[in-house]
Amino acid sequence: MTQKRVSYATLSDNEWIDILTTFPPDDKACDYFFNTKCRIFLGYIASTIFDGEEPASLIGDFYQYLSHDNWRVLRLFSARNGASLGSYLSRCALNYFKAQKRAEEKIRPLWIERPDIIGELNHFTQEEECDTPPVWQAYERLNSRDRDILRLLVIEGKSAIEAADEIWPQVKSSTKEWRQLPAKRVQDTMAMLKKRALLALSLELRKATGH
Repeated sequence: MTQKRVSYATLSDNEWIDILTTFPPDDKACDYFFNTKCRIFLGYIASTIFDGEEPASLIGDFYQYLSHDNWRVLRLFSARNGASLGSYLSRCALNYFKAQKRAEEKIRPLWIERPDIIGELNHFTQEEECDTPPVWQAYERLNSRDRDILRLLVIEGKSAIEAADEIWPQVKSSTKEWRQLPAKRVQDTMAMLKKRALLALSLELRKATGH
């Protein structure tokens, strides 16, 4: 007997919440949800907040935001005042990425003042030193994805394509293997992750040095 194919376009808001919060996840449903259902408002955010970045470059961050704490943001949806899941998530995404942008802008002056931060990170990996320099202390406080990004793309000097095998499972920007995606999309996504990892490193360095 042939199993009836699910039409994701006709799923209700509650059905989407059930699918996304059920373990193990439905990879095809997740792919449709993040790459199709969320693409319009992520495209708006990418063009207005992040100076025309590709919407696909935001999907990984949005996935992590939604899935954090057992999909807490999704579980809070209540359709209050007739709101749809789409309108609720678009507001959540807008607030989240605005806050991210503000955080990046606060870090940016330090980034401009410290263009040598990459050199400092590389210098410590090449020489044995008794004291751990502030830049390396800051690196160790980063989350695992940011550390991996900097290790592969900055310290080891790998290309975006070379680093994708290790990084892509952490990105969650698509359930597809990265080899099935256009090379430019992989490169753009990795460039965005590298930029944000360096900004996170700058923020941690500011905390470590007090300025």
